[in-house]
Amino acid sequence: MSCKAGNSRTKAASRARSRVLHWTQGACVAIALTASAAAAQEIGRLYATRPPPGSAFLRIVNAEPTAAAKLNGSDLPIDKNAVASRYRVVRANEPIKLTVDGVAIEVAAKPQADQFYTIAIGRDGKTWSSAAIDEGQGSANDLKAQLRFFNLSGTCDASLRIADGPVVFEATAFGHFNSRTINPVQARLEATCNGASAALTLPQLRSGDHFSLFLVEIAGKPALVGQFDETEPYRDQ
Repeated sequence: MSCKAGNSRTKAASRARSRVLHWTQGACVAIALTASAAAAQEIGRLYATRPPPGSAFLRIVNAEPTAAAKLNGSDLPIDKNAVASRYRVVRANEPIKLTVDGVAIEVAAKPQADQFYTIAIGRDGKTWSSAAIDEGQGSANDLKAQLRFFNLSGTCDASLRIADGPVVFEATAFGHFNSRTINPVQARLEATCNGASAALTLPQLRSGDHFSLFLVEIAGKPALVGQFDETEPYRDQ
């Protein structure tokens, strides 16, 4: 549809074209406004506040969701029915200050630039402890999904397989993780630890999704919990 009107040859044609032109101009204005809004949104995404070069990305995993965690003085919430927070942007090469229910927890890691970290926290009685897992710089594949499996159960080398199917990851040691790209799929997975098992049905993954599976202990039993990987919007620190 053009946003210009041609010349009229008769008055009747002119009146008719005037009505058409009135509608056409309104449509063109609406299209222009829509295009401007879309462009503004795109510019907003393009120039939104981004972390400074060399930042690191950190999240915590806690199988006790009632415990309140703070990272560098700010709340680090875990969503309902999840065990991990979203990744938070932190300054690289600076100590991590982590507290849970007001108790300081030592984290034996100083985040390096452009690296991702998962900090698993847990307690024995009143004593809290942590284990830092360096995930590297991560990877992206727009055609496939990425699946990651973290063994946070301290009693075994855990394996992960498709229920009644092939093994996905073998012998993942405590405090370690395995990762691979997969075709977008929906499946039921089963983790095995010292003869005990825990299962989870994957949601429908799409190309480019990142999904983490955590083998944890809840009430003394292994549990397999999963969630999509996300990073919080960056805020100036």
